[in-house]
Amino acid sequence: MGTAVATVAAASGEVVVADPPLDPVLARRDRRSADALVDLIVRSGAHAVVNACGRIAGTDEELYDANVAFPAWLCEVLDGRGVRLVHVGSASELGDPGTTDPVGEDHPCRPSGAYAATKLDGTRVVRSAAGAGLDAVVARVFNLAAASVPPSSPLAQWLSDLSALPPDGGSIEVWWPDTVRDFVRLADASRVLVDLTTVADPPDLVNVCSGVGLAYGRIVEALAGRLGVEARVVSLDRPGIRAVVGDPTRLEGCVGRVPLMDVERLAATVLPSVDTEAAGDDPPDGPAASDR
Repeated sequence: MGTAVATVAAASGEVVVADPPLDPVLARRDRRSADALVDLIVRSGAHAVVNACGRIAGTDEELYDANVAFPAWLCEVLDGRGVRLVHVGSASELGDPGTTDPVGEDHPCRPSGAYAATKLDGTRVVRSAAGAGLDAVVARVFNLAAASVPPSSPLAQWLSDLSALPPDGGSIEVWWPDTVRDFVRLADASRVLVDLTTVADPPDLVNVCSGVGLAYGRIVEALAGRLGVEARVVSLDRPGIRAVVGDPTRLEGCVGRVPLMDVERLAATVLPSVDTEAAGDDPPDGPAASDR
């Protein structure tokens, strides 16, 4: 996410990339670390800091340190510095919304697991700082789709399984094909994060989503179609959270557009190099959002 945001931002201005976990000074988060970060901001003339740091796996202590303690430290350092903090949140914070309808930013959160819980705590830290006067906004990013799929994404497993099918095709196991999630292209999410560094008076929390729910079974079928393989979706009958779909109303009001998404566009995003005439495909850098 950080690399993608830096690439988008670099198209319109200077970008400085810092890696606090690996930087020997910033990693300590002491007074010297704070002075170094402030000096970096001053020297670069930065008007905003985008926090794309975090952990998706690790011990409870590691997750807390990366997803809660670090943004809390950032809020303390940036307080009174005249720069905006854009913090990357996660749709996992919602847990099970209890509805298949799109949910807004104020929908109750019931996170499940240490990752989701620590991301929600990090969001609360930043929102609390915003309430106390810090210029800060949390971008609650929904499921990302890109040509490079992280192993933690179900897309990675499906692509692996589809690639392993014999020439005459076969079956692909899916925990629960009716599971519905809201996907957004990495490029679109990155543009939103950059936009949030400059929009006037942003809300303290914004869903970065498409507002479109895609069923796992249909996604697998679209990926198979793009690969040109015969695949039959087999349910393992292991239902989990039925649906998590975001309401992009606040996003549209804030940045003026909503990322477009459907199963064909998702498949083209994940498999951009496949030569296909599938309807609805966009090139990697083609139309990505609707301006309304």
